Amino acid sequence: MTFDRPAVVGMICGALIGATSAYLQIRELRKKSGKAGAPGVTQLVPGAMGRLLFAGVALWVALKFTEANKYWLTGALLVSYTAPLLVQLKQLIFPKK
Repeated sequence: MTFDRPAVVGMICGALIGATSAYLQIRELRKKSGKAGAPGVTQLVPGAMGRLLFAGVALWVALKFTEANKYWLTGALLVSYTAPLLVQLKQLIFPKK
């Protein structure tokens, strides 16, 4: 396992893509939870499709136009996307009293 320039570029790109995707999803959840009543599927699908499209296009651009290592990119993307959602899940399951 080498830690050279493609690995660093992959980690930076993956972290940026994952953090941006997680931020967009958390922002959307907070916006939807503030409204009265549970949002319907027709209200949730366009935002989810937009975030998935963003992540897919950003991943493709990072792999196509940079020298990013695909394994470091994918790993950083998964960690940076999953970490904020796990923290939010923990707060949902174990709320502060």
